[in-house]
Order: sequence, then C-alpha cells, then structure tokens
Amino acid sequence: MRKSSPLAVLAACAAFALAAAAQTAPGPKTSSKPADLSGNWLAGPAVQSISLADPGGKMRGKEPDIPYTPWSLQKTLSEYPATGPDARFELTTDPWVDYCEPPTLWRTYIQPARTMFVQTPGAVYILHELMQSFRIVRLNSQHPADPDPTYWGDSIGWYENGDTLVVDSIGFNDRTWLDQLGHPHTEKLHYIERYRRIDPKTLQLEVTIDDPGAYTKPFTTRRNFKIANTPFLQDPWVCSVRENQHLRDAVGAPAVSQGVK
Repeated sequence: MRKSSPLAVLAACAAFALAAAAQTAPGPKTSSKPADLSGNWLAGPAVQSISLADPGGKMRGKEPDIPYTPWSLQKTLSEYPATGPDARFELTTDPWVDYCEPPTLWRTYIQPARTMFVQTPGAVYILHELMQSFRIVRLNSQHPADPDPTYWGDSIGWYENGDTLVVDSIGFNDRTWLDQLGHPHTEKLHYIERYRRIDPKTLQLEVTIDDPGAYTKPFTTRRNFKIANTPFLQDPWVCSVRENQHLRDAVGAPAVSQGVK
C-alpha cells in the first residue's frame, strides 16, 4: 500500500481545520499579532511528576502543590508506574505501556521527543515526534456545547501580547495519566496552556489544570523547551504492544520470579 507523505497529510488536515473554523461561530477571545513559535523544540529537563515541588516523584501522594481529592489520592497511590522511584514495570498499570493509549497533554512533554508548531491563519497544528501524533488548535473559535470525550480533547486558541499562544482544551476522556506516576484526571478536566517564546532559543509552557472531579482547586505546572539540533522525526517514536510485551517477558517476568519488590 502506498503511504501518504507527511506534507500531504498535513495539508489535508489544514484544509479540514480551516473549513471547520469557517463553520464555527467566533468565541469571546480574539487574537493579537501571532507569536513566533517556529522551531524544532525539545522540552527538558527529564522529570517524572507533574508536581513542580517534586519533579522526581519522591513524594508521590504527599506533594504540597497538588490539591488532591480523596479519590485522586487513592487513585494515584493505587497505580503501578513503569518508571520513577516507585517503579514496578513488571506490574505496571500504565495505560501507555499496557495498551499503547496515547500519553497526550503534559505527559508528552516529559519524554525526550521533539515538537513543532505549524501556524496558519485558522489553526495551529502541534506536531509531536512522540507517537507521531498531532493536535489541531482552532483559532478564535469556540468549543462545542457538549463535545464527545477523546484522548486529546477539543482545543481552541488565541494569541496574546504578540508573544503568547493560549490553548484552551476540554472534552477529554479519563483514560490517560497526567504524568509518569499515575496522577489521574476526569472528564471534567479543563486544560489551559500558555506557550511563550522568551528568547530565540527558549519556549516556555505554563499549564493550568482545572479538574473539579479530581482536584480541589486549579494548580499549575511549567516546562521549558530548547531548540533541538536533531532534525524533527529523525528518530520516529511509536508504541508497540508487541514490543512492550517482549520487554515485559524479558524484564518483568524474571523480576517477579526472583521476588523483586
């Protein structure tokens, strides 16, 4: 079967998004001069947790900046991460490892994979090397009244101050983790991203997580990106259930048989 080129796929997506934007009533937000997000971006440094107070994940369940509800605390501590201080790869409940469900959202940016932004008048396309996935952010639009829950949600955006892209997303399902450690979210999640280029080689992302189903109040986290020297998609990264099972058999099963705790 002949495969479509990435440019052809992107062009088709652009046409679709522009048509959709034309059919959607304008939202309350309007854009300023577009921010310059051009570049091949890599986030860092490596972290495990969405918590700014505990990026390494050593205080899982006790982070001072994560306002747990009783449910989200119990849910977090019931999960078995595949990485981090409490790693139990042989028993992991990580949906990305077990089922290759997309990591999405902030978790995408704690992996060593690159990101690019394609900016058009009607939409911004966020291209992820991780899982070779992408998001469509409709500009100056509005959310559907009752969006069907999906992994990536429904995203609209606008520019502010000539240097910031704001992305407002709702309509998520509840199947993904927010980070490597199993912090959950619900379908009530409202996820707000602010991308700002603070110098020619640095992009700053501030995220507000507002999920009354899982947390008692909104909280924020941040990531910085640097221009990457390695070309985008030079090292494609996909998730394979077959390869994950091979790793589980080769690493996890021996660990269990030897009584690793």
